[in-house]
Amino acid sequence: MKNLTLFLLILLTPLLAEEKPLTDVDRQLLLEKLKSIQEDSDNTLDGRFGVALSAFKKARESSAAAHELYLNCVEKIRFQEEVKKNSEFREWKSRHKERTDTPGFRLALRHQLNWLVLSLEAAKSPDLGAMSTQSLAVLEAILREAEELKGLEDFLKNPVLDSVFAKAYDIENIKITSWPESPLAIQAIYDSIVLPPLRDPKLIPQLREAWLKRIEHEGLLLEKWTDEGSADKDRKPAFEKWLAEGRKVLTWQMEVDLFTAGDQRAAALRMLEHLKANLTHKSAPKWIEQFTSLVEANPAQEDAAKTE
Repeated sequence: MKNLTLFLLILLTPLLAEEKPLTDVDRQLLLEKLKSIQEDSDNTLDGRFGVALSAFKKARESSAAAHELYLNCVEKIRFQEEVKKNSEFREWKSRHKERTDTPGFRLALRHQLNWLVLSLEAAKSPDLGAMSTQSLAVLEAILREAEELKGLEDFLKNPVLDSVFAKAYDIENIKITSWPESPLAIQAIYDSIVLPPLRDPKLIPQLREAWLKRIEHEGLLLEKWTDEGSADKDRKPAFEKWLAEGRKVLTWQMEVDLFTAGDQRAAALRMLEHLKANLTHKSAPKWIEQFTSLVEANPAQEDAAKTE
């Protein structure tokens, strides 16, 4: 940056003194310098990505490795960079061992690293839809191990780029358009990654299957991790409320998506059945209005063809 400033001063000083416009040579020199600066920045960023990716992939292989990297990152950003004493870190590490160093926490670190690895790969991918299989694999791995991870849901919902891993490796400011912040951002995973590539008349079965899987995942998250302190341990009020309300909202959204993607007749018939069975649902008036709008705005394909 200092060299660039000096370069600009040398180049522009006579221009400022004589109030002359840029010459063609001036423009060429400035643009070449800008290109050089951009290339240096890209190379630096690629280098950071590479180092971080290698470290994260290695650490996620075992709970012990994930925890060791976690301790190293905490020491770096919370103690070394803040110029704190080594004794303070040792005291923190002792408290951490007593309070939060559990098998579940170490497992959660591995899942966080898994999503970080995927996030870095997504930053380089031109097509987020291509990350669909991997993103669902991370989510499903967490849900399979929900019992061991109980109590760590909020930790896993935190944006991975806010983690000590991302901060220690200086990657917390990377920009990934429409990429979910955490592996438990189910809505974002489906809305941004899984569903968009399937909205094609030729892929209606796959789109419906993906929606059913989304509804299943939303339910599992509540079923496994919420009980709201109910006196009856067999009851899960939040999950029961979702079954009565939230699942029906998602089912309606699925049918609207299928209708819009090209499955008009079958989806419309299912929407009518859904309305008939759920007329007392608080969203029913909105559904009726939406159904009417969809049907009136989408004439049958054969009728449209006749007018062409």
